[in-house]
Amino acid sequence: MNQIPNLISVLRTLLALVIAYFILKKSDDNVILTAAFWLTWLIIAMDGLDGIVARKLNLSSDFGAFFDIACDRITELVYIALFVTLKWIPFWVLAIFIIRGILVDGIRAMAGKEGKTAFGEKSMMQSQLGYFLTSSRFMRGSYGIIKAFAFSLMFLAKGAYSQFLGIEMFLIYLMTFYCVIRGVPVLIEGRRYFS
Repeated sequence: MNQIPNLISVLRTLLALVIAYFILKKSDDNVILTAAFWLTWLIIAMDGLDGIVARKLNLSSDFGAFFDIACDRITELVYIALFVTLKWIPFWVLAIFIIRGILVDGIRAMAGKEGKTAFGEKSMMQSQLGYFLTSSRFMRGSYGIIKAFAFSLMFLAKGAYSQFLGIEMFLIYLMTFYCVIRGVPVLIEGRRYFS
């Protein structure tokens, strides 16, 4: 019972891998692309569900918070790597997400040694701007929504709904901007963990 939120995280991560597998097999199949569109929305909903379940059942933990972030990172990298492999987006988008992830997660690991977390009451962020950009519900929610639309519309734009061509790339670039702008405060404020 106490692992339900983590199982939801594992399930959504595995689902992203399954989507990638089938898209790589038949990236021009409109049925598979449409299914990937809907399953992507399910994955995004599950991302919110794991936190809700953890809070409702009083199962929130530092490990759960770490695991949720790890599953988020794996899922987003699976999607981005899939799109790069299919040449739907440029490689530099993947490079930015990998570099930002390694740097930010490394700093957060160092902060964790001092009892700090990425979000919540024990957040490592000290400035109001840093907290807003990295931890506020608005930024986390809008980033999730942008990713959901970027990832899901990519499948429709490459399938039977070419009217979305261009919109999906705008959203990919906006998502990348969010990735960077949410990582910079962690890098700036995280310097204190190196002294």
